[in-house]
Amino acid sequence: MSQLPSTTPPRRALDIATSSSDDLAEDRDRRAVFRRLLSYVKPLKVRLIWGIFFGILAGVFNGVLLLILKSVFTIVLPGAMGEEKPEVYLPFADLHFPPLADFAIRPPVLPPDKEWIFVLAVCLSIPLLLLIRGAFYFLHQYCMLWINMKVLYRLRDETFTSLMGQSLSFYNHVKQGELIQTVANQTRTTADAGSQLLSALIQHPVAILSIIVMVTMMDPLYTFGALFIFPLCIVPVAMISRRVRKAGGREEQESEGLMVTLHESFSGIRLIKAHGREEYQRARFNEGSRRINKFIIRWRKAMEISGPMVEIVGSVGIAVGMVYAWLTKINPETFLTINLGLMSIYPHAKMLSRMQVQLQKCYVAAAKVFGYIDATPDVKDPADAIELTDCRGSIELKNITFSYTQDRPALQNVSFRFESGKKYALVGQSGSGKSTILSLILRFYDVEEGSILVDDHDIRRYAQQSLRDKIGLVSQDTFLFHDTIYNNIRYGDLEATREQIVRAAQLAHADEFISEQPQGYETILGDKGCTLSGGQQQRLSIARAILRDAPILFLDEATSALDSESEKAIQDALEELSRGKTVIAIAHRLSTVLNSDEILVMSQGRLVDAASHEVLLDRCTEYRQLYQLQFSEA
Repeated sequence: MSQLPSTTPPRRALDIATSSSDDLAEDRDRRAVFRRLLSYVKPLKVRLIWGIFFGILAGVFNGVLLLILKSVFTIVLPGAMGEEKPEVYLPFADLHFPPLADFAIRPPVLPPDKEWIFVLAVCLSIPLLLLIRGAFYFLHQYCMLWINMKVLYRLRDETFTSLMGQSLSFYNHVKQGELIQTVANQTRTTADAGSQLLSALIQHPVAILSIIVMVTMMDPLYTFGALFIFPLCIVPVAMISRRVRKAGGREEQESEGLMVTLHESFSGIRLIKAHGREEYQRARFNEGSRRINKFIIRWRKAMEISGPMVEIVGSVGIAVGMVYAWLTKINPETFLTINLGLMSIYPHAKMLSRMQVQLQKCYVAAAKVFGYIDATPDVKDPADAIELTDCRGSIELKNITFSYTQDRPALQNVSFRFESGKKYALVGQSGSGKSTILSLILRFYDVEEGSILVDDHDIRRYAQQSLRDKIGLVSQDTFLFHDTIYNNIRYGDLEATREQIVRAAQLAHADEFISEQPQGYETILGDKGCTLSGGQQQRLSIARAILRDAPILFLDEATSALDSESEKAIQDALEELSRGKTVIAIAHRLSTVLNSDEILVMSQGRLVDAASHEVLLDRCTEYRQLYQLQFSEA
């Protein structure tokens, strides 16, 4: 399986929810993950600076709004303006902060019938300030959303690119549902959490600081008492969050399992229907959904319970403040303004108190995403890779040995040379290594011992893309995209013209049934081509290979899904396609390869013999047995 680099711990990156390590190591991992996440934001620093600027302005306006409220209370609620000294000594009672301590817009001397105009203007300043603050908040959120989308695009691009670059051995060990979950959802969780955390760390602290500064200017003792109570709001929240901080990570893990069930259910719907296992799949799905709901409830409970607890502790502070106001005979407008300011702190405090759970979810998702991004493929191009151009099509296997597992090698010391322009066939029992030879030539895997040469150069020296561009493949396992027939054929050569595509379909004897489709070549096929018969699907696959027109052609049971009449027509097309090419065909039916230049007989990963049909019948026991099994009745 592909290995992950040491920069992101591989086992934790691909199985973070089940790993165990001490808290110190986990903290180091967290810091590394978040530093890397911030590196995605760094190239967007101009937009980030604007977002920070607007966020600061939006936060500062919370304090400015308090000053306007105090003026409104002074004008709208006149009276009780006389200042009386408290009968008991209180610290800071004589402390004065001019001019903000007594800041208020005093009404000018106006005729009684004109005073309402000034009062109305002062009162309207509140919605005006709210409008300005809302505009700054909108601009801040827009900038952060823009950054979020850019980071999300880059994360998805890098994750998908890395996954596309992995060798087939990687996909033999991972669940496709987990890959879909990572690319589709965990990248979004990472980007969303990153931008939301940045926004929270900018706006909420600034808002709290500006409010505290303003209320301190009005009454330092009252503010001091409120700030003493404020940390108490965080203690119960932290205690609860500590108990359920892993719930967010477990939810991400269970989401992967649910995605796996979904993917398998949709991909294997024919098997499910054939065996009547709808209820069984439903039970699997519901069990996964139930586990996800359990962990969602846990971390949502941790987030939502923080609100009431903060408000309860805050209300205690307000009660103490009322006693203080009674003792000091504080002005009504000052008392109202300070309490409004302190109460407006708590929503910001609640949002900050929820960051722990959000940080956990972000860390789990980001570690998984970065783990896949950093995954090192088993098969990769060398730094000095060369392009395969003007390919002649000669292939040579030199003492190659390869195994998928440690139990038994799939190929053992196989050597052979495929001459350019000739037709070869690989025959043998299932599991003898025929398909493995094609996979190794395509460099889906790298050989463990020996080497494979194309045009007398080791294929490991070629860039993989240039190597595979010179090979056409028609497999028994056809795959068609949920797209038009035209685009499915065009997949063989993205630069092909419509005339070339139609010509390829005609050679593959697919043009007849394509013309009968509702929209012809523009007909949308169902998932994996389910709206076509097996033979029609394989004809489109052959048309794709004909369009590719590569100098090397692999036929892996290319006519297995065709009826006798269609097979004869396709064989004629393949004969035309094979002219001048190196053809290697895998066939269980010997009748389709009897005219090959040479037939390679495989058995248990070894090359038993290679010769023409007549020679093999005479000297190869394994081939003779295969021939007699298939032609004994005839």
